[in-house]
Amino acid sequence: MKYLLIALTLVSFNSLAGSGHDHSHGHGHSHGHEKREIKKSRTGVIGRVQVERLVHEKKIDASWKRSSFDKSVLKEGEWLVTFTNDKGVKGKKLYIFLKTSGEFVAANFTGK
Repeated sequence: MKYLLIALTLVSFNSLAGSGHDHSHGHGHSHGHEKREIKKSRTGVIGRVQVERLVHEKKIDASWKRSSFDKSVLKEGEWLVTFTNDKGVKGKKLYIFLKTSGEFVAANFTGK
């Protein structure tokens, strides 16, 4: 399961650099790196990878590996992805904040 999540994440991040990724190399021209927005359906997978990372880095307890994806909401220009865990030590709900491009911003138990 862990390897499947990692593989899915790599595929999703590789797709972000697909078509529409401007690489103009002319003299005097800007080098555009606009990031594409991810779809809501991808936020749960990306959020799960972040939960795994936070557990691995011992920033949250290991019980979060068995947490359940709750929902994703676009709020104030960021994705707010929530997971629930009845056995959580510091809290029962974890909030993962992602940029609209899918990059990790922050995580906490308050949602603020």
